[in-house]
Amino acid sequence: MILWHYELNTPMGPMRAAFDGRGRLLELVLEGFDPRKTSPLPPREQREAKRFLDRQIDAYLAGTLRTFTVPLDPQGRPSHLRIWDTVRTIPYGQTRQPSDFAAWLGLDEEVVVMACASNPIALLIPAHRVVLPGEGPLPKALRDLESGLGWRKPGA
Repeated sequence: MILWHYELNTPMGPMRAAFDGRGRLLELVLEGFDPRKTSPLPPREQREAKRFLDRQIDAYLAGTLRTFTVPLDPQGRPSHLRIWDTVRTIPYGQTRQPSDFAAWLGLDEEVVVMACASNPIALLIPAHRVVLPGEGPLPKALRDLESGLGWRKPGA
């Protein structure tokens, strides 16, 4: 259940973070977030939460952070949760194909693609490390960052 949200300004552009009452991140999105589902985080807690997440996102985009430590609680179908847990084990700078996950988890490749495409916690569940057919420019920009080319905002 999403309780609180706040907005972040990142080098990737504005993002919205939503989390539960225990401080676990439920969503981190660039767009498509409905703030009417939640209440704005009270100012004091917002400062603390933003500081922690902002530092980690900035360090990741600077190439100095490889593993996020923000507590997560993604919401989704059981098969998607399994896929997202497995995606989080892909080492920084490496990629996988959806067919790899389908074979490892005994799932249909289409389910893997759908789970990665509907990832509710961008960056922290690194679905950009799964190369999807027809994906937009952001996943490639994140893979380029992780391969040592540095952060370049797509379209900039």
